[in-house]
Amino acid sequence: MSMNFSSGYCCSVGATTGKNDELTISEALCDPLIAMVMRADGVTIEEFKRLLEAAARALKANLAS
Repeated sequence: MSMNFSSGYCCSVGATTGKNDELTISEALCDPLIAMVMRADGVTIEEFKRLLEAAARALKANLAS
């Protein structure tokens, strides 16, 4: 089963089921609820992507040390 949103976004219901409880960066960038909040806050997808990638790099560096 899949759901279609007015934004054109389409995903399988339970697409992340069985993986883990956290979205990947790609999933977060495509999430319709996150997109609505970003629009309300005036945040572009590129700004949000850079933020998530910087946080991922920082987390990886902290875990490595």
